[in-house]
Amino acid sequence: MTDSKLSHEHSLALLHKLATDDAFRSRYEQKPAAALAELGVPHETIVNLKASCLAPTTLAMKDLFVRAHAELANNAIDSCVGMIPPMLKIDMS
Repeated sequence: MTDSKLSHEHSLALLHKLATDDAFRSRYEQKPAAALAELGVPHETIVNLKASCLAPTTLAMKDLFVRAHAELANNAIDSCVGMIPPMLKIDMS
């Protein structure tokens, strides 16, 4: 086991579903691995997650997932906005 992680896109999709979809939340509480597969998370990623990530659980309230989604989405925007592309100078002398 390599302790894999969800991609940024899958993380956002998971947080969105946990914040908005009661049926998905119920499936995730019972069988997290199957719910992650529904989102398109690759099998290789799922089987290499920590066992504690795949155990049945009781989820927090939806509003916490709404805030987590917003924070993750905003952090990605901040990193893109903060990037300064390299400049190329050509000396024509």
